[in-house]
Amino acid sequence: MTPSAQVSASGGNDRMLQVIGAGPAGMSLVLALCNRIAAAEADAWREQRMLDSLVMFEAGSKPGGEMGHYHVNANTSAHDVVRGIGDGTPFAAVRDHYLAHPQTQSELIPLRRINALMVEPLVQAMVEFLSHRLHCDTQVARIEIYDGECASYDSDNRLLARSKNLLFCCGAEEIPLHELLPYRDRWEGSAKFLLRDNLDGLAEDKSPIVVIGASHSAFSCVWRLLYDPFFDGFASGREILMLQRRERIKLRCTPEFASEHHIEYDAETDICPTTGLVFRNGGLRKDAKTLYLKIRDGQENRVRLVQMNGLAEQQQLLEQAGLILQATGFGSRLPVVERQGSTIRVGNPTIDGELRDLDSNATVPGLFGMGLGLNILPPGPPRGEPSFAGGIHGFQSYPLSIAPRIINRMLADIPMELNN
Repeated sequence: MTPSAQVSASGGNDRMLQVIGAGPAGMSLVLALCNRIAAAEADAWREQRMLDSLVMFEAGSKPGGEMGHYHVNANTSAHDVVRGIGDGTPFAAVRDHYLAHPQTQSELIPLRRINALMVEPLVQAMVEFLSHRLHCDTQVARIEIYDGECASYDSDNRLLARSKNLLFCCGAEEIPLHELLPYRDRWEGSAKFLLRDNLDGLAEDKSPIVVIGASHSAFSCVWRLLYDPFFDGFASGREILMLQRRERIKLRCTPEFASEHHIEYDAETDICPTTGLVFRNGGLRKDAKTLYLKIRDGQENRVRLVQMNGLAEQQQLLEQAGLILQATGFGSRLPVVERQGSTIRVGNPTIDGELRDLDSNATVPGLFGMGLGLNILPPGPPRGEPSFAGGIHGFQSYPLSIAPRIINRMLADIPMELNN
């Protein structure tokens, strides 16, 4: 890839957009742009101009991120992603190959297999298509916003690029809850645990394993402890406890499944009007859903659900635990952002992905973000059930729901008379 020292020499302040991060969210922006250009043809001059002037920075050696390396089965269908790739785009061949592969018909295809069949081919196509516009092994350390222009700098304070708009797709991190700081030597975030392919740093005694949270990630961690052969020796004979604050666990399912398995829901607020699913966005899926039902119905007695009001009342249990897994959500992982010479804290995006100054709550012109750690609430039909109040994540939602809205907002400021 082009060395970072040469990036600023091309494009200058004529660039419309910098994308920081080439994982699923960053790649989705390119997919969405290409879809719009292919569909709109001659009417897509603004999208084409944005794509031609785009520059993307990735800290790793290649795009793709970590999604496909998790040791779990897929919890959403990758079919929606590839079916959303339009004809006439540089990625249509990846779509057709994926949909024709027999293994992709399985609902419980491992994420690592999806990585091989979909993500890696998309990465290769993305590298070839973006060419000199993609700069890997480039860590963006600081963003400077001045007079309506965004400038990015590396850790040596070298200018990388300038642009009118900048999109953060930097991924996320799990930070220990305050109550867990004394147990940092036994603490691990759910993402790291689900990526593990070794037991380095884990105490292999018979002390309890405590999982904080009852999210999909939490149940995925427990699923791996119970059913992944890699953890047979490590988890055997150990008590596994899941500490939860929720009064009930929601499952994504059909109304018929909910009735059969005695799952309570409100027909007015908990059913997605588009799909007819109960808790479409807010419920456990697939392996996590099956595991919860086994625990609830007494078929899996190696795990115990513990209702709690807060971690303060569980100090004795935490003291005894040999491993504490936290699955309570993610925080954004962003470079330093300076505006008019002063450092600001940004986040809390609008439904169009515009980031806010967290101290004033005002949007920062030209600054956008999406991906894990930057919740964007889906409006309208993509939102799912009316009672859903969280953000949605994943390769499924980024190119089909979130990226198009961000593109719309960016393009709204381009005067029509610039079409020449």
